[in-house]
Amino acid sequence: MIVDKIIKEGRISICKKCEFYRNFLMLRKPIITKGSRCGKCSCFLDAKASLTKEWFGKCPIDKWEKAGL
Repeated sequence: MIVDKIIKEGRISICKKCEFYRNFLMLRKPIITKGSRCGKCSCFLDAKASLTKEWFGKCPIDKWEKAGL
C-alpha cells in the first residue's frame, strides 16, 4: 500500500519537472511546494507518490512508469 521513501522522493522529483506540477491552489511553477498537486488529475502529490499502483499511486501520464518507479 505504501512505497518506501526512496521511491516516493524519486516520484516527487519527476513531478517537480513536469508541466502539470502545481501548488495547492493549482498555480503553475509554485514557490511554496507544500501541498503540491498534479494539474492533470488534481491529486495531492505527497499522498499520491506514497501509494502503490494497486492503491492508485500512478502518474496519469505514465512518467513514473517510464522511470521505473
